[in-house]
Amino acid sequence: MANPKTPVPHEILREMQRNQVMQKKVAQQQSALKAGGSPARTQSNLINSKLGGLMPGNIGDINKVVWPFWYTFTAPELTPGLSSTGSFTTSQEAAYIWLSFTASVFLRTGGGPNYVYTAIDTDDESGAGLINGLNIVFRDAQSSRVFQRNPMPIEAFGSPAFPTVLRSPVMFLPNSTVECLFTNNDATNVYVPFISFFGYRVRIQGAEQILSLVTD
Repeated sequence: MANPKTPVPHEILREMQRNQVMQKKVAQQQSALKAGGSPARTQSNLINSKLGGLMPGNIGDINKVVWPFWYTFTAPELTPGLSSTGSFTTSQEAAYIWLSFTASVFLRTGGGPNYVYTAIDTDDESGAGLINGLNIVFRDAQSSRVFQRNPMPIEAFGSPAFPTVLRSPVMFLPNSTVECLFTNNDATNVYVPFISFFGYRVRIQGAEQILSLVTD
């Protein structure tokens, strides 16, 4: 006579049931992926999932990708009366939308070759933060068109603590070169300036049609 079947403990039975449910969910997900596994569908699934908030901004349709980016201008030591031009070139893959900028300036003191470079705090109201005679001009390298009527005193714009925000965004198309002309009109001070542009890189088609953002 055969022995009766040994009863399955409740804990093992519950674990088997959970495994069956999980296997069913996996099979459904695999079936859905085969039916519509396009990048757009994958992006939609990520957005609608619990991990949607962790999704990076530079994935998905290549024509809808937007992500933060910055470019920096710099110039060699600007002795009194000297001018110098810094530049950057946008990448071939993406246009760039410029939203704001900051300026950082170092003052050279001491005797060579052991010079001392000190960052100037433009927010210092005691007068120690003055950057006398240092002006900047932004311009398009291809056409030599400038973005302002007159040279701007660098101390009045782009504080690292309070970035200068543009009234209207400016778009630079892929492979565009932007220049910053630095001029030191001070009689004694030697400066080392840095300008940083902040904005977004964007991959789009027909960028020329977005006339409200393209510079004239």
